[in-house]
Amino acid sequence: MKEMTLSIPLQLKDPFFFPDLKVRVDTSHIIPYEPFFAYEILYFNEESPGSLPWVDHEYFIGNILKSWREGEECLKTLFNKRSKDTLPLMKKSIAQVYMLLYWSNSMPVILNSDITPIDSLSIKPVNAGERMSFIRNNPTLFHSFVQLSQLFEEQHKQYAKSLALKRAREN
Repeated sequence: MKEMTLSIPLQLKDPFFFPDLKVRVDTSHIIPYEPFFAYEILYFNEESPGSLPWVDHEYFIGNILKSWREGEECLKTLFNKRSKDTLPLMKKSIAQVYMLLYWSNSMPVILNSDITPIDSLSIKPVNAGERMSFIRNNPTLFHSFVQLSQLFEEQHKQYAKSLALKRAREN
């Protein structure tokens, strides 16, 4: 196990995900959301994460969608029970939708909206920036969970459409 302590790069500075200025990353077994945006942290710190998910996005997006489906079921259960313990799983899911949005546009996640706002992405759901802002400002509300679910579904459809069009152009 090779663990590194790295600074949170300017592109990812966001107290919602990173209350501290440094984070530990296990480079021998990278998981995109342990810590959040592990590949981007390595990449922006000029460390080699190996395969880049925004380049090999078909494989990585499949894994994000699978993980989301599992998390979605857990969140449904938590919200149905009116649990107060939704925040950690909602944060993970919010991170995953950022990954889905940016990686499906062949870009690393950039949380600093001054650099690349969500609304400047070419493949995205309608009003994605506004909706993400609402979800982030109210992560424990059931309506935020509903919006998050819709964003996943809409972005997955947009991504599938863009892949189909790309393949059609190549043939």
